[in-house]
Amino acid sequence: MKVIIFIFSLIVSFSIPAHAVEFEIIKTHDVTIKYEKGLSGVSNEIGSLIPSLKEETEKRIGLPINFSFDIIIYRDRKTFRRLVNSDMIAAFAIPGQDLIVLDYSQFRHDPLTLKLIVMHEMCHLLLHKNIAWNNLPRWFDEGLSQWVSSGINEIVYPRSTDVLKMAFISGTLLPFSTISEALPPDTADLILSYEQGRSMVDYIEQRYGMDSIKGIISRLSSGAGFHDAVNDELGADFTEIEKKWRRDKGKQQYTWFAYISDHIYLILFFISAFLTIYGFIRLRKRMRDYQDEEIL
Repeated sequence: MKVIIFIFSLIVSFSIPAHAVEFEIIKTHDVTIKYEKGLSGVSNEIGSLIPSLKEETEKRIGLPINFSFDIIIYRDRKTFRRLVNSDMIAAFAIPGQDLIVLDYSQFRHDPLTLKLIVMHEMCHLLLHKNIAWNNLPRWFDEGLSQWVSSGINEIVYPRSTDVLKMAFISGTLLPFSTISEALPPDTADLILSYEQGRSMVDYIEQRYGMDSIKGIISRLSSGAGFHDAVNDELGADFTEIEKKWRRDKGKQQYTWFAYISDHIYLILFFISAFLTIYGFIRLRKRMRDYQDEEIL
């Protein structure tokens, strides 16, 4: 319900005229790109990339992008911020309107990420064009879209975050059943839900093969529920797969020993820095004590 309300609020926002924002429009390859004045270069570049991005997305998902859609590109962060009321969102898709909205200020120095975020949002449109909302768990929607876009997603946070590793180590993983209808509003849990979705899709691909992902998507697009699609395609109940994911991922890399091993140089740096500061304080204290003795 939270997701539905959130998307509805975005649609309402788009029914309100933008605040003195001047837009220009280009049309290419069944895509209409509406962009703020001054972004013609990047908008034309995105337009030229659409055929290859469609092809890559179709290849991964196994469904055709046989519909037209619109892309709106904002240049100013404050203007975009009024639409989403969140500092964490840099892009979003509204499947009901076949619409992608981008905050260019977050990608202006990283054209590769811009390309991948367009793929990510295209994947959302494609999935919702073919799969009923109630058959597409929210975490699976985000997991697949990140799988297509090499891990890129629409929320702004450090990609080096260890939130998933720490959740494995501390036993604070979110049950997938709790992030099926909506993602959590809490920032840390929201990031964790994205990371878990991506990790689970990667795990299914590694364990069962890429064709198994396409098989699940195909069954979902034919009207099957998520659990039935997984069971029929993988021959295992999703609750069992979730248990195996927790067990296998935990054994592979998400332990305190693995965490320390991954951060050994950083840990040694902090220890060295601490010892240096401690030694300096001790030296200053000795010098003061020595000076006091001389005065006496």
